[in-house]
Amino acid sequence: MTLKILYFIDALESNYPRDQNYIIKYMAEKGHDTYVVTSKDPKFQSYDVLLSPARVIRAPRLFSIRKARVYLSHDVLRLGVKKWDVVHAFTFFTFSASIGAFMKSDVKVIRSEVGSPNGATFIKAKNIKLYVFLREFYKKFYTYFVVYNDVERKNLEFLGFPRERVVVLPPMIDYVKFSSLSRNTSSRSITVGTIARLSPEKGIHRLIKIINVLMKEEPRLLRKTRWCIAGRIDDEKYGVTVLRHLKSLLGERFEYFGEIAPPYDFYTFVDIAIVPSISETGAIAVLEAMAAGKVIIASDIYPINLYINHGENGFLFKEEYEAAKILRELLSGSINVRTISRNAQNYAIRHDYRAICKKLERVYYNA
Repeated sequence: MTLKILYFIDALESNYPRDQNYIIKYMAEKGHDTYVVTSKDPKFQSYDVLLSPARVIRAPRLFSIRKARVYLSHDVLRLGVKKWDVVHAFTFFTFSASIGAFMKSDVKVIRSEVGSPNGATFIKAKNIKLYVFLREFYKKFYTYFVVYNDVERKNLEFLGFPRERVVVLPPMIDYVKFSSLSRNTSSRSITVGTIARLSPEKGIHRLIKIINVLMKEEPRLLRKTRWCIAGRIDDEKYGVTVLRHLKSLLGERFEYFGEIAPPYDFYTFVDIAIVPSISETGAIAVLEAMAAGKVIIASDIYPINLYINHGENGFLFKEEYEAAKILRELLSGSINVRTISRNAQNYAIRHDYRAICKKLERVYYNA
C-alpha cells in the first residue's frame, strides 16, 4: 500500500547525509507519495534533487525566533487542505512541530530530541511555561513520538508521554557507503582529522591544548602527523581564532578544508578522527567515522558515550591530556588499530538507515 506522507523540517540541509534526509529518500524510493515542506534557503535548495523522487517545497521565511524559522506560503496552505496518511515533523519546539499538528492526517509523528536528563531541552520541557504548554500540546495532537535512544524514551515517559506511543529510532548513517571508503595511502604521515561546524559547542578549540601536550611530551611523535579540519565556520570570530592558533602550532602540517558536504571525501584523508565536542544531539559524525573504520577519539559526553565502549571500538576522553595520551599510544604503535577499526564497523552497522527506515515504515503502516 502506498502512503501519502508530508514532512515538516524548519531548515532542510539537503546536501548532508542526515536522519531526515535518509528517511525522506527511503520513503520516496519505496514508492510513497512524499512531500517535504521547509524554509527557503538558496544555499541548500539546489541540492534538493538529491532527495528525488520526493518533492521539496521551500516556503519563504517570514521571521525567525532565535533558531526557529517561521515560514509560510500559498503552497503550504494548499497542502494543509489535503488529507494525508502520515504527517511527520522535526522536531520539538520548532515551527515545523507546531504547523504539523494542524495538518489533516490519520497519523502524526514527531521527532523529540528532548535530550539527556541534564540537557537544556529536557530542562526547558520540564520547567518553563511555554515549553510545558507545547509539550502538552504535542501529547494531544501527535500519535507517535520518535526518540534516538532509551535515555530519551525514559525522559519522555518522565514528562508524561505514554510509553506505547514512544518509538526508538537510532541516529542513521549509510553504512554501505561509509564502510566502502578507503584511505588514500599516498602520504606517509598519519592524518588526524575533525569534521564539525566551527562553533564553541563543537569544542574545536580543545585541539589546541591536545597538540600543546603532545608538543611538550612527544614532539617526535607529533612530527609524524598531519592535522586537518573540515566544516563550515558558524561563529566567525571563534573559527578564525582557532584556525589561526592551529596553523601557528602546526605550520604546513595543518590544513583547513572548509565545508565538505557530503562528508565522504573527508574520510579518505584521515586515519584518526577526533570529536572534541562540548555538547551533541545525535553525534552522527562519530557513527560515520566508526562506519568508515577510523580510530575515533571522542568526548565522553552523551550520546557519544552510548556508542563508544572505551578501548574496544574507540576511545573517550574528558580532559585534553587524556586525548593526548591516547594519541601518543596510537602513534607509538602500542594499540592494535585493526582490532579497534573492525570493532567500530561491527558496531556502526546497527545504525544503517535501511533497517531503521524499514522499522519507521512499519510504524506508519501499523498506525
